[in-house]
Amino acid sequence: MKTSKPLLGILSDFLPATFLADKHYLWNALACVLIAAVALLLAGPGSIARNQSFEGISPGKIAERDIVCTKSVVYVDKLATQLRIESEERLVLPVFRQDENVTTQVLNQYKAFGGMFKDLAEKNTAIETMTLMLQSNFPGLLPSDVLTALARSPLKLQILVYAEDVLSSIMQMGVVSIPTEGLEYYNQDYFELAHTLNNKTDYEQRTRDSMVTKDTLAEAVNAQIMQKRLAGSVSTLVAKIVMGFATENTFFDKAESQNRLAKARSKVEPVTRVAGQNEVLVRAGEMVTEETYARIMSIKSAMSRADTSLVLSGIGLLLAASLVGIFLIFGQKEIATNLNRYMGLLIFYSALVFFIIAIFAGKAPGSSGTGSGTLDGAYWMPTALFVGLISIVGGQSLGFSYSIVLALLAGAASNLNAEFIVFTLFSGVFMSLMSSMAKSRLSLAEAAVSQAVIQFGLAVILILKNGSAFGEVAKASGLLALNGFVNGALILAALPVLEQTLNLPTRFRLMELADANSPALKELMTKAPGTYAHSLNVAFLAEAAAQAIGANALLARVGAYYHDIGKVDQPEYFVENQRGQNKHDDINPRLSATVIRSHVKLGAEKARELGLPKAVVEIVAQHHGNSTISWFYDKAKSKDSTASEEDFSYPGSPPTTKEAGIVMLADTVEAALRTLKNPSLPRLDTFIHQLITDKVQQGQLDQCPLTLQDLDNIRQTFVRITAGQFHSRIEYPNQKEPSP
Repeated sequence: MKTSKPLLGILSDFLPATFLADKHYLWNALACVLIAAVALLLAGPGSIARNQSFEGISPGKIAERDIVCTKSVVYVDKLATQLRIESEERLVLPVFRQDENVTTQVLNQYKAFGGMFKDLAEKNTAIETMTLMLQSNFPGLLPSDVLTALARSPLKLQILVYAEDVLSSIMQMGVVSIPTEGLEYYNQDYFELAHTLNNKTDYEQRTRDSMVTKDTLAEAVNAQIMQKRLAGSVSTLVAKIVMGFATENTFFDKAESQNRLAKARSKVEPVTRVAGQNEVLVRAGEMVTEETYARIMSIKSAMSRADTSLVLSGIGLLLAASLVGIFLIFGQKEIATNLNRYMGLLIFYSALVFFIIAIFAGKAPGSSGTGSGTLDGAYWMPTALFVGLISIVGGQSLGFSYSIVLALLAGAASNLNAEFIVFTLFSGVFMSLMSSMAKSRLSLAEAAVSQAVIQFGLAVILILKNGSAFGEVAKASGLLALNGFVNGALILAALPVLEQTLNLPTRFRLMELADANSPALKELMTKAPGTYAHSLNVAFLAEAAAQAIGANALLARVGAYYHDIGKVDQPEYFVENQRGQNKHDDINPRLSATVIRSHVKLGAEKARELGLPKAVVEIVAQHHGNSTISWFYDKAKSKDSTASEEDFSYPGSPPTTKEAGIVMLADTVEAALRTLKNPSLPRLDTFIHQLITDKVQQGQLDQCPLTLQDLDNIRQTFVRITAGQFHSRIEYPNQKEPSP
């Protein structure tokens, strides 16, 4: 039995896996698309409120207000179109089809008559008997007086030949049967005669005047006889004989004629008129005539059709833009791996807000919303603000992709207004470039000024293309330049709120956290100077390693600064802060392990209290993973074989990000290198390689996206840096160690 595939199963076939990995992405994306579609329906270029100005009018009623066309529209003039259809119909020729069977039957009947007449004449049959026999065999065709006159005529054989010739001509011309109704819809001057011979049909166009009917048959016969110049007595008999045998053999082909009418109607182009935007169709106090009412209804119908088309096309463009956005953002590994749920929701709902603003921007004065080239209303669109924030939060690649998505949404909201699309795309790309290159919050102010200049120049180019006047160019360009500056400046105001609300690790916030004068680092330096020095060394290693593999170097450095912040409350229990006696010599190994273990949990709690970004908190909580504190475990094992390894393991989880994995490795290497004696370059390389291999074998990097190539690059970076730190120095005479 075939079962239907669930929705998620269908979507998983073509949507990026990173998008479907979190169901919140899918449902929030669908909610945003639905809200955007409703906004498009209610307020977009084809909104349902467009035709309200036509309400309350009827033929013969006095208009209580001006009836105004709310937008320029091309409508169909139904009355004129009907006149055109009727004219085209009257040009269609009716089709009459000649029945060859009837013609053959008539001619054969005449030949039989002629043959019998000749036989009777040769036998000298009495005239009365001959007449009776012919009437018996061919009843109702010829009256007895005609048969008698023919029998008595000395030219009877010639008469028979002439009659056959004329009859054949008349039947070939066709004796038309005229229907009682139906021909009034067709051309009254011409008709087409269809001949079918050997399954091949030929059409012959004739005038209606040349049509032979029962009413005009006698005239046609006489015309044929006159052409043969027959004597009076002979011509009279020939005419009577032909009239007796001739019959209708051409009939109206209703089906083919109606088919031609239908084709003619289908080819008729409707008569279109143009109603201008704000054109007054009926003025207040005027009577609404039948013609005016018909015109208004045609305009209303055209606007409804146009609005429906705009809405449907807008929704189609919205869906297309949404799919393109999903693939651009979630389909690129470089972007998707750095996203979290909050950033994903920020992208969805900021795009929704932008789309709604773009809808109303397209309805600004001078903006037709019909895809015509105009930038009126674009100064309301917060392109630079939204793209700048997204670029700062997610990086330049995400900013570029987001700019493309906003440009597509601007097109959907404005019915493919080319100027809106181009302006949104280029202004967004430039702001993404400027904001992602900014090194400090102050440089964002410089970016705002640059954005204003770029938007001014871009607006001038786009507006001049339409041949606008200098005043219009200056006004629009000035407003768009102001838009760029204001949106750039708003980034400075919105960014701190966004950082705190979503706890985002933007580079500006990370740079502030990396400041040695921050209260947390100053406290660490004061209470645990050894740990502080260790953290600086780990940060140096981590930052260099992150740069080597393309990870977030600033995040790795800040994470390393704070990774041991949990040691600040009991610094004396950690070897780097001890001066003299080791406190662990006097306590149980299990208690020692508990104290050592606690710095991870305490550090994560302290990081949260300080409001550090989630990514930094994760580094603090994961920098030891769930590895074993082997020195104390081995010591406890030597005293008690039942000692549990779990009691001597760190309470954290293995690293889940590249930056957390790098800090773990840098922490391990920096601490372990203190025990290495006479560290030559080969020994350093072997030692560091073994430390990294141990972490891999312990499963501490199983959940981390670091690749083998990344680990090799990290190893080479650690070796290069530590080799520089442990280089040999020239020993000056006054620097020699004193003899013991």
